Amino acid sequence: MSHHNKHHVRSHFWLNGVLNTVEQFFDTLEEAIAHANDSEAHTVKVYSPEGELQHIVTPDVTETYA
Repeated sequence: MSHHNKHHVRSHFWLNGVLNTVEQFFDTLEEAIAHANDSEAHTVKVYSPEGELQHIVTPDVTETYA
């Protein structure tokens, strides 16, 4: 299966102190962005089939006090 003509979403998340990356492929930019916006990952980046960054989702940083 070739992914050369698909948008891809790269999700980064921490699990037990280790940064993990998951990559998924979508036929359209709209599908890729919808997936990125629904993700609970720490950072999600959407790339075009040519590898250009199209969209990024990062968590809101909230300061907490002990």
